[in-house]
Amino acid sequence: MALETRKYESDLEVRAEGDGRTICGICVPYDTEARIHPGLIEVFRMGAFEAVTRAAHRVKLLQGHDQQVLPLGKATTLREDKKGLYGEFRISKTDVGDQALELVRDGVLTNLSIGFQPLKDRKTSSGVVERLKAHLAEVSLVTFGAYGEAASVQAVREIIEKPNLAQLENVLAKIRK
Repeated sequence: MALETRKYESDLEVRAEGDGRTICGICVPYDTEARIHPGLIEVFRMGAFEAVTRAAHRVKLLQGHDQQVLPLGKATTLREDKKGLYGEFRISKTDVGDQALELVRDGVLTNLSIGFQPLKDRKTSSGVVERLKAHLAEVSLVTFGAYGEAASVQAVREIIEKPNLAQLENVLAKIRK
């Protein structure tokens, strides 16, 4: 069974909590149709990744689906909600991890993409492929996404040691963007 990939995008939000090495967002939106190529429109349904939520720690975060280099980090949380599959990922303290975090904070890398294997699909009368069950192989940070703003990095958790007013105003300005 071949591994398929899908990319998603959205805006970045920065929150003043956590350790600064965790990113979170929607990995794959539910009930959002996307034209993958001229012959394929697909939509993921609630429950498609139900099994993976019990083994989140096994899902690696890659950059651009590149399995030939070391991962950026791994999932700490995966859960389904009405928007889609939500994930939190701990970025490792490495040179490439630091670079990826800086690109996320700068709003350059805002898109998430998944590598998956379809397990159970249904085709609607209009030809849309509904993904009912799928194996999540990996999640990637990518430059461009397929699902628009429906799936993306939503936050980077940061610690502000002894915050001052200027730091707090900077964080609030980023959140409001």
